[in-house]
Amino acid sequence: MLVSIIIPCYNQASYLEETLQCVLQQDYDNWECLLVNDGSTDSTEAILLALISKDSRFRYFSISNSGVSAARNFGIEQAKGDFIQFLDADDLLAPSKLLQSIQVIDEHDVTVVCSN
Repeated sequence: MLVSIIIPCYNQASYLEETLQCVLQQDYDNWECLLVNDGSTDSTEAILLALISKDSRFRYFSISNSGVSAARNFGIEQAKGDFIQFLDADDLLAPSKLLQSIQVIDEHDVTVVCSN
């Protein structure tokens, strides 16, 4: 099952490398990561463009500044996955997050998994 990780980004350059590294460290590797640059004026775009050249699972999109909800919705429209994982540009996922969520989905035949 493909998981689409959607990361809206607005002027979060100082956090992005750590956030994107946590995506790369996932135990479950069947994911795509949609990076939606919401009109950033800092070095967000340069960081994202450098990363997508290293791993084809990252997909970059640039939209005019519309707010985090619009950026997430844009990401949903572009997503190819069976499931969606939202991730803010200044947050982290535990390395086992996607794997554990997929296991819960498989074992309990659910369509939504929430965790903290």
